[in-house]
Amino acid sequence: MRQRICRTEWLFLVLILLVAACSEKKEQNVAQTAPPLPSIAGESQSSSEDIPNLSGAVTLIPDKVKGKWGAVKLLVEDKKEKSAKEYVVNLGSVWTVPGSDLKVKVGEFLPDLIIQDTVFTSASDELKNPAVHVVITEGNKELFKGWLFSLYPTMHPFQHERFSITLKDAVAA
Repeated sequence: MRQRICRTEWLFLVLILLVAACSEKKEQNVAQTAPPLPSIAGESQSSSEDIPNLSGAVTLIPDKVKGKWGAVKLLVEDKKEKSAKEYVVNLGSVWTVPGSDLKVKVGEFLPDLIIQDTVFTSASDELKNPAVHVVITEGNKELFKGWLFSLYPTMHPFQHERFSITLKDAVAA
């Protein structure tokens, strides 16, 4: 049976895992600190056995999605300048944030992201749960590797002292 996990269900699953982990630790008289949220493929991963390990996850783009989307719209907020600007960036390209050394490598785009075991894929070709995989570097240092979600921009967000980068929308090919 094909399972579909939408963002709301994913957040609910995380909450259940956190409650279960805290309850189990209470019973074992271990320090009662909540484990970190599970990470998405490629992000740093906790060693907690209660958190799903998606570090070996793969991305599968269904045929109905291939070639339908050509770019994404990224919203870049400059905290220093107190400004925000939208940029259209082609899938598969590397883009430099203006006025910075930040480079954004834009990878796969999934319009209706679902996670099946350790596979990231899309349930449809409609913009129901849009997400884009990015790698953000500054100089030679990788700062972020993971998914940006347009409906849930605070879920696994890119953290930087000056800039915030979020997925705003997708652009058809």
